[in-house]
Amino acid sequence: MKRLLLLLLLLPSAVLSQGTTAIQPQVTVETPTEDVIVGQPAIVRIKVLVPTFMPSPPVFPSLEQENLLVRLPERASGPVSEPVNGETWSGVQRSYRIYPLLAGQISLGVTDMKVTFADPETNAPIQVSVPLSPIAINAVVPDGAANLNPLIIATGFELEQEVEGVTEMQAGDAITRRLTARITGTSPILIPKLISEYQEPLLRPYPKEPRLTETEDRGILSGQRVDEVVYLAQDGGQAQLPPVSFQWFNLSTDAVETVEVPGVDLTLTAPRSNPLTTDRMVEYALWLGLAAIIVWATLRWCAPRFRTWKDARHQAYRASPAFALGELQRALKAHDLSAAYSALETWKTRSSDPQGYRELEAQLAKIGCARYASDTNQKTPDWSAAISAMKELAETPQSQAQPLPPLNP
Repeated sequence: MKRLLLLLLLLPSAVLSQGTTAIQPQVTVETPTEDVIVGQPAIVRIKVLVPTFMPSPPVFPSLEQENLLVRLPERASGPVSEPVNGETWSGVQRSYRIYPLLAGQISLGVTDMKVTFADPETNAPIQVSVPLSPIAINAVVPDGAANLNPLIIATGFELEQEVEGVTEMQAGDAITRRLTARITGTSPILIPKLISEYQEPLLRPYPKEPRLTETEDRGILSGQRVDEVVYLAQDGGQAQLPPVSFQWFNLSTDAVETVEVPGVDLTLTAPRSNPLTTDRMVEYALWLGLAAIIVWATLRWCAPRFRTWKDARHQAYRASPAFALGELQRALKAHDLSAAYSALETWKTRSSDPQGYRELEAQLAKIGCARYASDTNQKTPDWSAAISAMKELAETPQSQAQPLPPLNP
């Protein structure tokens, strides 16, 4: 590792809270001078020193970009102090662990940092924007791993298989295949897809989303990836979930190693079905025709009888005391005196023992007197009293409807 001391004097146009000063912050950037292996960490440190103190922490860049994994270790930021021109300057240093995911030159670009420090003369806070020089890292692949595809470089790599379900399956049965890959010395993001696409028509695959878990121990990444697929049997025959193997480069031995799990042989039984023969088709047609005849005959026999029954019920109701009471009620609400007398007489005729109609007749007589009297001072006809008397009539226990006539006399 080498230090690239970037002593940056800010332009006079920098934004200051109060006043200006000729003394400016110093920024130091440390980057690795040697090549970094893909998937392994490169340590980058950015240090900010000021002659006084910083009332608020500096805004460090994230350094995040495509094909780059950036991690901040525990206690990534901490205070530092160094002598500058015979004086002790203090500040903050941040360390990054950067994991390149592809080989090649990686440039982190140019970015700015905001630094706030106290003016040496007035202690007033000064905020400046410090431009950083480009930071570059060269990621490489070890010679022994140059031909690996997919590229897996680690200190440990294991592959495990779990199968849930029986291998002798009926159509419609399901079996689950679960592969777990554990990697040490790098991020599980570099683990490729474990279960490839299944193309055979005998099984229908239902893949689940892969599950990745990452851990870190003293700057060393590790983790695992779990791929799971549920297969549904579609038809009869022989099928196989193919074996899975990966070659990977072991950084501890500088050698290519292989991990693999065996395939899973499946025996599938076709769904049971009875072939539709000509005799069976004729039988189905005969049963269908018989059912149609029964339905037609039933409707033809029942329809006229239902209409006769319905008409008899209607006629019986129109001849009942209840219908006469309904007509009486409508006549009273319409203030139709003639219709009211007619309906009352009909009700009396149809009732076997009419009772309680005297009060209603008296009220109707009063209404007639009020309507046809020659005296202009006569009161307005009191229809509400007649309606009340009719309600009493309707509640009379003796006002029972005649029994309905038989349907088939």
